[in-house]
Amino acid sequence: MSVTAIVVCGAVAAWLIVTIAAHFPPLSFWFHRVDQCHLVPRWNFFAPNPGDRDYHLVVRDRCSSGRVTGWRNVPVYIPRPKLAWLWHPQKRAAKVLNDCLQGLRFLYRYDGVPESSLPFSLPYLVLLGMASSVAAERDALELQFAIIESTGHDATRPLTCAFLSHYHRR
Repeated sequence: MSVTAIVVCGAVAAWLIVTIAAHFPPLSFWFHRVDQCHLVPRWNFFAPNPGDRDYHLVVRDRCSSGRVTGWRNVPVYIPRPKLAWLWHPQKRAAKVLNDCLQGLRFLYRYDGVPESSLPFSLPYLVLLGMASSVAAERDALELQFAIIESTGHDATRPLTCAFLSHYHRR
């Protein structure tokens, strides 16, 4: 075994030990306070507040004439295939959307990141990438995305804007 392999294996083993130790109450507060780069994952298998909201990523364009298009849905939730219980990797897009929104909220509320710095954060850039995948209007210069939050399943369910981005060049 080479020295590089030993160092890499040792680093991964140390990270695993720190990850496990960080989930025990006496140490968890200290580890997450020291871990400013968020290298130690936080796993919660049994959520105290289960997800009861749906999030929808929508996008609109501002055209060269100044006209702003209507909001269009970014396809994140796809119909479940029959074998989804066995293999359904497309469900990860919905998890990414939820995680990015929670990441933006965490950065803004708890880490004290000013709103002007959010466009430079990883969750924001991931959402911008997802929004950019939607076909643009022919003369579109800029795009803006939003995350819409909904609860319930009926057509009269209330919709709220959970996040609204700035305009970005196409």
